[in-house]
Amino acid sequence: MKEVIIRHGGDYLALEEIDFSIIGNDFRFLPFYRDDLFLGMQAMNIGITDPDITQYEYSLLETYIEKERTPSFEAMTVGAFSQMWIFALYEVLRLWRDRKYEFSKLHKNGGIDLKLKSLNSDDYMNITLQDRRKQLEKYRDDQSFRDEVEYCWGQLEPVYRMIELYRINMAKHAAPGKSNAIPMAPGYGRINMLCGALDYELIVDRDSYELLNRRDVADNLREALLVIRANKKTL
Repeated sequence: MKEVIIRHGGDYLALEEIDFSIIGNDFRFLPFYRDDLFLGMQAMNIGITDPDITQYEYSLLETYIEKERTPSFEAMTVGAFSQMWIFALYEVLRLWRDRKYEFSKLHKNGGIDLKLKSLNSDDYMNITLQDRRKQLEKYRDDQSFRDEVEYCWGQLEPVYRMIELYRINMAKHAAPGKSNAIPMAPGYGRINMLCGALDYELIVDRDSYELLNRRDVADNLREALLVIRANKKTL
């Protein structure tokens, strides 16, 4: 018998009660995002699209209640946008995580100067390259910046793990790190009767599943960003 774990923070706020500015503003001003123009733009896209998808989710729920049956096209639209949003968030957070690990390893091994030498310092038109150099230098020289990166990742990692579970189930049809744990119906979601997002049974291990939807991820991301904001002055 499979075990299903419901994973969300409790009641969902109504659409008009959600502070969408948290992801829209705070996310792109995290370390690495705020110092990298184009990476910051990718982070900003997550916040820009979240309100629209949330609106689609609530509209789906309203239509479902009104018609007393699942509106197929609307449900497929919400599913498509939800998966694309999760995939995009996964990639932008994975890049953040990988940069954090790369910089940390280079710093511990004394390899940042060698890394800087390997980067072309003459290509002033390449904004991304110049931003990367500045980030490496700041990580090497500024302990408070290194502390901020570690603290932020401590808040973001649980959210990343949720996204990873969602993404691997949908894109790989398996559990993270367990290719033999195969979900029964990857991509099939049921309408959540509180927020309209699609609930997916995501396989964790052979007979263990978690019930998760896009709204759960967005709400947890908001909560993590609020914690980071609240503790920013102490970093």
